[in-house]
Amino acid sequence: MSKLLVRQKPRRQKFCYVGAPAIFRLELACQKLEEAWPDAFGCYLVGSCLERPDFRDVDVRMIMKDEDFAREFPDCHSLDGHWEHDPKWLVMTVALAGWLREQTGLPIDFQFQPQTFANKHHAGTRHAIGLRYVSRRKQE
Repeated sequence: MSKLLVRQKPRRQKFCYVGAPAIFRLELACQKLEEAWPDAFGCYLVGSCLERPDFRDVDVRMIMKDEDFAREFPDCHSLDGHWEHDPKWLVMTVALAGWLREQTGLPIDFQFQPQTFANKHHAGTRHAIGLRYVSRRKQE
């Protein structure tokens, strides 16, 4: 017997493997974080949810200017990642991860990161999330 070869279409590359409406809820929740930290560079979706459908969690990073990060977390004495032992950083990170989980139903891993550290240690894809768009009609 001969085997019939079936050509499969190449798997479509997706922007993100978080499905709707959860990604919409995450967008809305991140808009509130953007409002709370207006001087930050913003929230970014990073990690495995951008790469594959079997992601373990949804990584959200609030990237801040180094000076703003130091002002927000004054007991973090360096920008080399050791702030993960700082009580204020831990409480705010855990609280916001829980709030984002509650808002979205997603397994959120949220962290604040200073820009220099984020750029040096995480060269992967980042997608801005929580942006607001204003229609031209509203601007006029």
